[in-house]
Amino acid sequence: MEPSILQKKAEILLERDVYPLLKNFPQFSLSQEIKQSCFRLIRAAVMANNLTVVKKRLEWLDEADAEKTLLLVLFGVARTQKYITEKKVHELQTKLNELGRIIGGLQKHFINNR
Repeated sequence: MEPSILQKKAEILLERDVYPLLKNFPQFSLSQEIKQSCFRLIRAAVMANNLTVVKKRLEWLDEADAEKTLLLVLFGVARTQKYITEKKVHELQTKLNELGRIIGGLQKHFINNR
């Protein structure tokens, strides 16, 4: 099955934004948590894309949405700890908000096509 746009964008976020950023983190546990959350977001996108039962797809989209929200919180913590700049946080928030819009659009699509 083709990867979804949600999966692709989550992978790009991890590869182009998150990995380079985490190289500068002095605290291993926070960078590890951010990575794990990215992996769970991608996993949720894959599951939502590959399953055929609408109820299950919606559950995985909820999971993806929760991970997106967790990432917003974790990047906020990183900013507070001065691991990343305010500008970088806004950049990441913009990308995560785009993922949120995609998730919301997919949720509406599956709810309306039950």
